[in-house]
Amino acid sequence: MGNITDVISEDLARLEQSIDKLLTTRVTFIKEVVQHIVKSGGKRIRPVLVILSAKLCGSKDDQHIPCAAIMEFIHTATLLHDDVVDNARIRRGRLTANTIWGNEPSVLVGDFLFTKSFDLMIQTQNAEILKVMANATTRLAEGEIMELLRTSDINTTEKDYYEVIDNKTAVLLSAACEIGALLGKVDAERRTALREFGHHLGMAFQLKDDLLDYVSTDSALGKNTGIDFKEGKVTLPLIHALASATSEERETIIAALQKKKTSKRDFQKVKDIIEKYGGLEYTSNVSKAHIDKARGFLELFPPSPYKDALLELATYIIAREA
Repeated sequence: MGNITDVISEDLARLEQSIDKLLTTRVTFIKEVVQHIVKSGGKRIRPVLVILSAKLCGSKDDQHIPCAAIMEFIHTATLLHDDVVDNARIRRGRLTANTIWGNEPSVLVGDFLFTKSFDLMIQTQNAEILKVMANATTRLAEGEIMELLRTSDINTTEKDYYEVIDNKTAVLLSAACEIGALLGKVDAERRTALREFGHHLGMAFQLKDDLLDYVSTDSALGKNTGIDFKEGKVTLPLIHALASATSEERETIIAALQKKKTSKRDFQKVKDIIEKYGGLEYTSNVSKAHIDKARGFLELFPPSPYKDALLELATYIIAREA
């Protein structure tokens, strides 16, 4: 992401300082847990979207910095909660907070980050930003619950899946872009265009994530490949294969999903079935289609380094290996 972030390098340096400064609390343990995950090499895609969108829309003040920090806090809170729900041990190549400190502290620190975010949002004194973030965080929680309810459910349809990833992932990227538009005080048409750009970017991002769970390497992914499948997540590569699989193949998939510990051999059998029916290629094509739609929504905006960076970010989303 080097070329993408070069254009806002000063803003990103200020963001890092701002994250430390805004994380005010008397409880030093909270800072310790948050720093562990915030400093663990995340891509900062959501705050980058806030900054680039605000700059694209001509924002002149510094409000995009605290708003970008808020976005990172909310994302970090969801990661802390997700790792507890998934009983994850590794994230970004490091031990998860729940592995080091336990589930209870991880959940409570995540709660702190959510409440801290809304405290900071009120300080922006922008009611529209509050509305956008209140809607996004509500839908985010709904998406996580929807996904949990569909654990190991082979009857999950494409429509069900898209609804989950829209709420679980796309809604936050969409909100990040819309907040940038609000900070730049653009008209309703451009605000809608940036919101839609973020939506399609988010859909493509999660589709690529779900594809990488089957095709990446452990070292590139920063966690074990196949971990989502082993946690019972029925994602698009599998949904597409299930639609054409024989009854025997479906039984193989069901047996692997229902095992308490899925072996590498079980996972490979499922992956072979997915490859047989083109599930990986299909998912890749759907992801690329969302990127094409995202790019279309930027046509409203005149040429600028910030528009170029957003277009490059769209390319990065589908080209990345982790």
